[in-house]
Amino acid sequence: MSPMALCLAMLCWAALRCRADCGLANISIPVENEECSRCITVNTTSCAGSCPTQDPVYKSFLALHIQHSCNYKEFTYETIALPSCPGGTESLFTYPVAVSCECAPCKSDLADCGVPGSDYLSCQVN
Repeated sequence: MSPMALCLAMLCWAALRCRADCGLANISIPVENEECSRCITVNTTSCAGSCPTQDPVYKSFLALHIQHSCNYKEFTYETIALPSCPGGTESLFTYPVAVSCECAPCKSDLADCGVPGSDYLSCQVN
């Protein structure tokens, strides 16, 4: 194999390996209930990564342009009981668990299509 072909093959391999594809990602969600005395962290699976996209130079109201993002393709729900809750308090918390992901238009009925804020990354301290 010539040095030029070897270099080209290595560049193609590097480009494919360095791409952050859409896929499953482990995340932690802080969960708290005002009536319970503890905040806990729930570990679950979500979708994360990048999808092929383009931004047209000429944008027209006649041509609909839809960006794709990394979304749930299949998911299930899990439910846990929050600890340290007094009797009679709603202590069940249900959250989604991603099973598979896909690059598709954001499904606003299932997901928050905006950039996640930092307000839910930790428990509130009073």
